[in-house]
Amino acid sequence: MTIRVHVAGHLKDYTGQSVEVELQGAKDVLDVVAQLDQRVPSIRDRIFDEHDRTRPFINIYVNEEDIRGLQGESTKTKDGDVIYILPSVAGGKGSLSAEGGRTR
Repeated sequence: MTIRVHVAGHLKDYTGQSVEVELQGAKDVLDVVAQLDQRVPSIRDRIFDEHDRTRPFINIYVNEEDIRGLQGESTKTKDGDVIYILPSVAGGKGSLSAEGGRTR
């Protein structure tokens, strides 16, 4: 059973610049991150908090579906799944108006 894991943003710094990792036999998202942490020590702490909940600024997708709309960290995984672990992107000055223009 092969699951591909794509790690993006600043998290890829912990994977040795590799943005894709293949894992074997992970049964759910918790297991995916546990196996990833065996290959990339300390990455788990950047993805999950001390209660094994996804940190607010991290987004995890299983086959392009946000795990927050599925079973969260207990979302089951299977052979051929693709997991995306993406840090949120924020910043900039001002905000966008309803018309799509930038305000200050």
